[in-house]
Amino acid sequence: MDFYPTIWDVLHDGSIVGTSGTVPGTVRLDVSIEYLRERIVEPGETIQVTLISCTRFAYREYGAQDFTTDLSTIADLEPEFLSAELVDGLCTVHCADGILEVAAADGALKLDTGRGVALSELIEVANAYWNERS
Repeated sequence: MDFYPTIWDVLHDGSIVGTSGTVPGTVRLDVSIEYLRERIVEPGETIQVTLISCTRFAYREYGAQDFTTDLSTIADLEPEFLSAELVDGLCTVHCADGILEVAAADGALKLDTGRGVALSELIEVANAYWNERS
């Protein structure tokens, strides 16, 4: 399973609430997704998504003409993930209020406690949540 676009689909309804790093380079996102985070035993509020070798990280609100690449501005807008698709190395993340474009070589996950999390573990937590709701 590929990290992209899978991670964005797993974090469905999550929002970026913090950012750090540089493009090109490594970018860290703090993602608030209460319904998943509360199902993980360790205390905390966010899941940290690290975009490794990130060459594009840009967000455009619906109705706006231009994308912003300023990490702080994007965090302030708190884009909420709905779905994603990967085409020719560019991941387009459809958000509640706009489009997020991400191009990165790989990714990693951690809890805000510092413990690393495998994508497969997060998928299991998400699947359990959605199965209970259906």
